[in-house]
Amino acid sequence: MICCFPGAESMWFWRGCATGILATIPLVLLCALSIRFPVPFAGYLRGPEAVVPALLSLLFYGVFFGGFIVQGLFGGIGGLAAQRIAGAETRRTWKLCLLFGSLGAVPGVMTLAFLDRMIGPW
Repeated sequence: MICCFPGAESMWFWRGCATGILATIPLVLLCALSIRFPVPFAGYLRGPEAVVPALLSLLFYGVFFGGFIVQGLFGGIGGLAAQRIAGAETRRTWKLCLLFGSLGAVPGVMTLAFLDRMIGPW
């Protein structure tokens, strides 16, 4: 693995990255169902009918705009924090990695949901 962190820290960074990226999917679904989510060429959608378009827009934002990189970096920072707090590979480290990695994905999803209120209509 290529990473600037030695040993166990590198492992928890990559686990946090994976957690951050994978946690984006249910967060987008929850956001589309409860708040709203931007869908390219359709605007902001909300409710059960927004689920499939939101998942397709997740692919669009994640792959084409590099959103998965940002989600992975924030999740990786969460994985490092979990390793620093809990220490060696334990059940507590896993739990904290899942928690912090998932929390690292929240700012990216919420930024998309409320982007027009931050920068104006687009």
